[in-house]
Amino acid sequence: MSHTNPIDYALRVVESIAFSLHAILGLTEPWTGCLRRAFGDNGAMPSWFWPVAGAALLLVAYANFSSNNEIVLVTQAYIASFHMGAVIYHRKLAHHPAAGIPVSIFVLIAFGVVTIRANVMVALLGTAVCACIAVVLAEVLVHPKVEDEEDRFDRLSDDSSEEDVLLGGRARGQVR
Repeated sequence: MSHTNPIDYALRVVESIAFSLHAILGLTEPWTGCLRRAFGDNGAMPSWFWPVAGAALLLVAYANFSSNNEIVLVTQAYIASFHMGAVIYHRKLAHHPAAGIPVSIFVLIAFGVVTIRANVMVALLGTAVCACIAVVLAEVLVHPKVEDEEDRFDRLSDDSSEEDVLLGGRARGQVR
């Protein structure tokens, strides 16, 4: 079944461009650590998750342009589940509530694509099922490491004050 709806196509282009870029970040995470640092992950996710997610996003970016309607719908289900899981991930890590807004946009885009390709009832039911899947996967995968005051104190060296650590050594006149 071929779909020629220009809005459907544009939405899938937006998804696939974003997922191609994020796939690179995920695949290179073991060497760069950029995602864990950016998200303040502190090991909340298993180390294998980021490259696996990167590979899956690359596959999704490609499969999103299949001529097979069912493949595109399954791709949209993955997109909705993955990004609802990302919203839960940010909440479990106690990030600002607004941190979930950018990723939830992809849930809305997936909902739109499914509505165009099927109907609103399929989109609603599919989104609800994907939300349940996301909750279960987040419970299995996301385990925030809670840093208490003792851990924070241990990070400070004996000759450094917290102010010195925060200022990168400049409190004692060190120049970088």
